[in-house]
Amino acid sequence: MIATQPSRLSNAAIAKFAERVGRENDLYDDGRADLDYLLRLFGGKIEYRDGGEALHVRSPADFTIFLPRFTSVARDRFTIAHELGHYFLHYRLPELNDERGYGRGSRNRAETEANVFASALLMPSAEFAEKWNSLEKDEWLVANHFDVSPAAARVRAEVLNLK
Repeated sequence: MIATQPSRLSNAAIAKFAERVGRENDLYDDGRADLDYLLRLFGGKIEYRDGGEALHVRSPADFTIFLPRFTSVARDRFTIAHELGHYFLHYRLPELNDERGYGRGSRNRAETEANVFASALLMPSAEFAEKWNSLEKDEWLVANHFDVSPAAARVRAEVLNLK
């Protein structure tokens, strides 16, 4: 597997890019990101397996996200958004065309970039801030609204300086 090259974008630019991907592809229904729709739109599919999360891109319009068999829906949604982060930031943005694999591994800049992308794609900043305040900063209610884990909602609130 070829080492993933970071995009070299700032976290703010990555978040803005993720939100743009979501909005330009009409991804949001009452705040919830429709990841299945985004996958179909770009030629992706999901496969479950024994083992870790990964992304295998065969071409720009043909890729598979692999998920472990025994994880929660909220965890799977974050993993899908994370792997889409690799797809958009580390495959589409540099305009690659060859076959590539991306696997969760060590903590590095490319992995951080994929996490930043995932958080922003799943919880766009303006919508998140509005829900965070209207739901009285209850991370469980906010998490339920965006269909993410309470931990993901808490981290997003911290990143957006809402805590």
